[in-house]
Amino acid sequence: MGLPDFIKQWFRPAPLPVIAVGTDIASYQLLEYLTNSPKFAPLYVLNEEPWHHRTYMFGAQLRYASELLALVEKHQIKKIYCVTAEDYARLESEYAKALSVKDCELCLLGKGELPQS
Repeated sequence: MGLPDFIKQWFRPAPLPVIAVGTDIASYQLLEYLTNSPKFAPLYVLNEEPWHHRTYMFGAQLRYASELLALVEKHQIKKIYCVTAEDYARLESEYAKALSVKDCELCLLGKGELPQS
């Protein structure tokens, strides 16, 4: 006989707040995975298209990369997932030092690779 589900939820670790980068098909698939995983809480998606700004994809709000550090600080984001080397290089060159100070990791996922908590 086990514990009821509502009690088990008290002992589960809280989902990790994360940001996904991009709105291409690979980013879309990543965001779908993150949304369906109890380990992750995707709060934001970075995208530079003005017509996407502050819209939602799988419950995560689309924001500009220029807002990244404020989002990380305000919501204690712990990981940022990129699926393209270009996005990763751009964010790493601009924000790597500031992100490490805020205890946030910038991650590049390979083709078909899924994040580990």
